[in-house]
Amino acid sequence: MTHNDELPPLEALQAVLSAYRLGSFSAAAAALGISHGAVSRRVAATERWAGLRLFGRHGRGVRATLDGERFAARIELALAMLHDSRGMGRSDHGLDTVRVGVVQSFALWLTPRLAALEGTPPDLRIEMDIDNAHMALSDARIAIRLGRGGWPNVVSEPLFDEGLQPFACQRIALELGPDPAARDLLRYPLIHDASEAGWRLWLAAQDLVYHPEGKDRTFGGHDLALIAAASGMGIVLGRKPYGIEQHERMGLVSVHPAVVDNVERFHVVTRSGARHGAIDRLIHRLRSQARQSQPRAE
Repeated sequence: MTHNDELPPLEALQAVLSAYRLGSFSAAAAALGISHGAVSRRVAATERWAGLRLFGRHGRGVRATLDGERFAARIELALAMLHDSRGMGRSDHGLDTVRVGVVQSFALWLTPRLAALEGTPPDLRIEMDIDNAHMALSDARIAIRLGRGGWPNVVSEPLFDEGLQPFACQRIALELGPDPAARDLLRYPLIHDASEAGWRLWLAAQDLVYHPEGKDRTFGGHDLALIAAASGMGIVLGRKPYGIEQHERMGLVSVHPAVVDNVERFHVVTRSGARHGAIDRLIHRLRSQARQSQPRAE
């Protein structure tokens, strides 16, 4: 392939990113509102400019080559930096803006703390993005991710540890009584937030093995799982400390005293290299708020 000096147009780069994220030219075409042929031509033009093969066929779709993976990551970063240049530069409110990518459930923890995190008097502005796919980070963009850390090409710092404890609505708590055995909980549907891993971990700590049953339910996020439990659909593993306020607000009560350490933790994730002062201030305040959120004695 030959390399051209003239940059490909933005729509060509968007076609590459869309195909990379969706794994299909057809899906990319539908997302962008253009034809399959237009996506193919835009990707081909970008490949000619880069002098690289970005995609290979895979089943009914496409898969990025290693060069394509690296190229797409750089496009994501470049577009994120371009987008964020509107924010970290001071706008009409006169404050540095930091974009924070979070999953939906963590936004419920973060939102009541925005005033404290922005400072007194405010010296930065926070804008939240719902991030379910590890968005590109930039000088003005950080993320809060749940996991074991060690993500490639970023810096991750634990925010706080989590404990898993069973919670349910008042009706189920009364039916179970004041001192139920762990096995008694299995009479009720177990509610999962995205996976069964949490309940497997908690039950194993009680010398029980989790066997999936038809009555159990899985929801796509912790916030949805808590809502399901509050409506009486079953028992959920509350994640402490950050879920405590939601438990109280929804009327959920603990139905067993055992708390098991979650193997996953929330991390503040930033790009490598020097950080903007506003991001350093925000991370310091996030840590302070996390310490204040530690579980109260019950």
